[in-house]
Formats: sequence, C-alpha cells, structure tokens
Amino acid sequence: MAFFSLSRTPVIEEDKIVQEWSQLVLQMGNKGAELLKGVEQKIQELNLPNTTLMRKEATLGHNNNRNEFVSIKHDKYPDYEVWIGAIDRMGQLKVSWFLTVSLPNVVTARMRALNKDSHGDKPQRLSRQLGKMLGAKLTEKISGKPTPVRVRPDDMTMDDKEEFGVFMSLVHQATTASLEEMMNNLNLDFSKVDTHSQGFLNLS
Repeated sequence: MAFFSLSRTPVIEEDKIVQEWSQLVLQMGNKGAELLKGVEQKIQELNLPNTTLMRKEATLGHNNNRNEFVSIKHDKYPDYEVWIGAIDRMGQLKVSWFLTVSLPNVVTARMRALNKDSHGDKPQRLSRQLGKMLGAKLTEKISGKPTPVRVRPDDMTMDDKEEFGVFMSLVHQATTASLEEMMNNLNLDFSKVDTHSQGFLNLS
C-alpha cells in the first residue's frame, strides 16, 4: 500500500457521492485529529494490496471551509475515492466517510453505449469490448498489476461489486473500529452508533 501527502484542495461534490456513512458523536469535540490518526493506522495495519493511502485537505461542496481527510483508493478502480473525515460541529464530532466516483464523460458514454442497441450492431460492439477485456486480463496476469476498471456503480459486474465491496467493508470496519476504540477509552457508549451506510453497496 502506497502512502502520499498532497497539498491540493479537492472538492467533495454531493452529486458524485455514491456511498456514505456518518455519525454525530457527543462529548468527542476536538478529537478529530486523534481519530483520523487511529483510522489511518488501522488501515495501514490491514496492508491492503493495490491501494493508495493519502492525507488530504478538501472542502465539502464549493465553500472555503477546508478540512483534513484520510483518503484511500483501490488502484483497480481509479475513479473511486474514499474520504474519511472527523469534523467538529458545534462542539461535537461528526465522523463520516464519503465514496465518490468521477468518470470522464467519454468513458461513461462508451460504457452506456454497450448497453444500448441503437444502431443494431450491439453484438459487434460487445465482441470488441470482450476482446479488450480479455486483453486486459492477459496484461494483468503478465504484469502482476491490476487492470483499471473505469465503470459507473450501476454498470459494475457482480465480480467487481464483490471485490470492491470487500475493499469498502474493510475500510468501513477500520473506521468504526477506531471510533469504538476511542469511545471506549473515553467511557462513551459505542452501542448507540449506527454503523449502516447508504449507497449501492450493502455495508454495516
């Protein structure tokens, strides 16, 4: 797992969020930096293959309030990024993560074209796509590196959803486990925390 620190300030846009989880935790104000450090450590301990872990400053939507996030990406799914944050809100701590997807329009258009038979030549287009997929699998086998999958959530294959779902489950569990550990140290009741997320993956 690679680790980087970037100085750019990205924007977490609401219309690009495809999965999210959040929880307001009382009596944990000013504990955000400590919690993020714990989350980062637990993710590193997982030693996830083909992943990149970063510390980034980002804004929630287009505003001037920059916050620090732990960011993690799976190299096989380069258009998907997880943002883990712990932000003080009115003296309390809002812990959350957002899974965003950012696909180039041309890629999205091509993927959608495969699912439409607008010109009557769908078998031919599918044949070309299957050829590319087989070539990508062969390249992956030879190089030992994952072939990037550039596809929208609703166009993922079952295999992609299972693989990416395991990745997301591990990240989610690392986040909630870090929160549970800190809350226990502060004698706070973790059982009241709702660990279910919302989106196209079934995570809890």
